[in-house]
Amino acid sequence: MADSPNCSVEKMNKNKLFATPLTFLNLALSNEFKDADIAIFGIPYDCGRDPIRFGSRQGPNAIRHASILTGELIKDASPSPFDTKRVIDAGNVQLSLENIEQAFVQIEDAVTTIVNENCLPFAIGGDGAISLPQMRALHKKHGEIAIVHIDAHTDAWPIDSNTPFTNANQFTHAMTEGLIDQSAALHIGTRGPINANTAIKHARDMGYEVIPIEQYFEMGVDKVVQYIHQLVAEKPVFICYDMDFFDPAMVPGVATPTPGGALPSEGIVLMRGLKGLNIVGMDINTTTPLHDPAGVSANLAATLIAEGLGVLS
Repeated sequence: MADSPNCSVEKMNKNKLFATPLTFLNLALSNEFKDADIAIFGIPYDCGRDPIRFGSRQGPNAIRHASILTGELIKDASPSPFDTKRVIDAGNVQLSLENIEQAFVQIEDAVTTIVNENCLPFAIGGDGAISLPQMRALHKKHGEIAIVHIDAHTDAWPIDSNTPFTNANQFTHAMTEGLIDQSAALHIGTRGPINANTAIKHARDMGYEVIPIEQYFEMGVDKVVQYIHQLVAEKPVFICYDMDFFDPAMVPGVATPTPGGALPSEGIVLMRGLKGLNIVGMDINTTTPLHDPAGVSANLAATLIAEGLGVLS
């Protein structure tokens, strides 16, 4: 049984003048993955390619800061994920901000190190590009993986030879590299101004199933959850949760805000509905604190990570 994150605060030596560095929910800062069930870790990387918005690399630490409040509120949870799971914060991956291929190798190596100790990786992004090296590492451990990608965008656009790796084509690479079980590859929440038909068609032509936001609203969260379980069944699955799934009127701090998205309450129910799946990795990505001075986006991201821990327990 693991100590709750709040217990770690209570156990601090009150005679010491300096506290340990900020971690998610005040979890133990550790790289001893063999002694943990779940490792929270930050991937402070973004491609910096958006014409007017940037800053997802600042997401991990903003979410850790927001988790101070989440940690107070989670005291009321019973049962708590910390009753049964040993959870650590491994810190941020050390990576290159100048070379995306090198950064991807470093992210893949970090995730490989975690999973080789039979510890589940739970990443805090960073923009959506960070999912590709995670999927590469998970594939080495589990073979072809199922995908549940919750996002306003498919991130499965054609590959441009001039900029082959971006935050818009990681799922194109994942499919062409054979990382994904094509029978259980799902995008949820896709939308765009007028429609996103071109992106949806390209994803479907590759073998993805897509539930656009209109269909998501028509089905309702409960039926979407039911369908996810039917599709994925017991396959090893990677959950990729992009914060721009939510409507930017309520969650403005994201890399590519796209109006017409989900409510925070719906996103929480959707996350809770993933319980029971054979989840082998998760990430919460695209929180961009520069565009949300009030911090509500980071607060929701911290809540979703806490909910994700509940799903994994």
